Amino acid sequence: MSKTFSRALFATTVAAAALGFAATSASATALAGWTVNNSIAGGGFTASLKSGTVATLVDTNTSQQVDCSVSSASGTAVNGTYGTGAGIAKITSVIWGSAATPCPGPLGSSFQASLAAGSTISINASTYSGGITSGSLSGVKVNLVGDTILGTCNAVISGTVSNVTYNNATNELDINNGAGLKVDSATNCAGLLNAGDSATFDATYKVAAPLSITFS
Repeated sequence: MSKTFSRALFATTVAAAALGFAATSASATALAGWTVNNSIAGGGFTASLKSGTVATLVDTNTSQQVDCSVSSASGTAVNGTYGTGAGIAKITSVIWGSAATPCPGPLGSSFQASLAAGSTISINASTYSGGITSGSLSGVKVNLVGDTILGTCNAVISGTVSNVTYNNATNELDINNGAGLKVDSATNCAGLLNAGDSATFDATYKVAAPLSITFS
């Protein structure tokens, strides 16, 4: 075998090995991502307020707040591994308060709220540590109806919610003074809510069946 041929063969072998290593590294990178493990077949989930807690909506311009002791949510979190945490789970139905148990507000007012028709709230994962995923909610749009001293109040609140965490150990979705909401419109709301006001939301929901979100 000539020296020239040997050198060419050696160079080809080295190049092939390098390409193989690059491909392996790329494959490993591609496999990294967010993994959803849902115990419910079909990927559905339901959640309700953690026992002994309330969900609190605050208009940060008027400093008025509404507290709900009854709230539930449902949606989808489909098993799989995803390259991005955006929309890792979806909330398709939310209820705050009920006819039997409305949410009390200031000046003797009471409210109920639900997700606007056709709206879906995305649960977005951004960081992960020790079984806890941190992120946000986006696509929020809710219709708020209240009984106030002026009569029936109708308001629409939309935007995003920050400071959201999900704990695999407790199956709890916690929203800690989540900012990013805005009052789109408010009619006959006695000055408790006004169009253009900012709002925050605070609540802890417990998912009914085991659901985990991890990152690796």
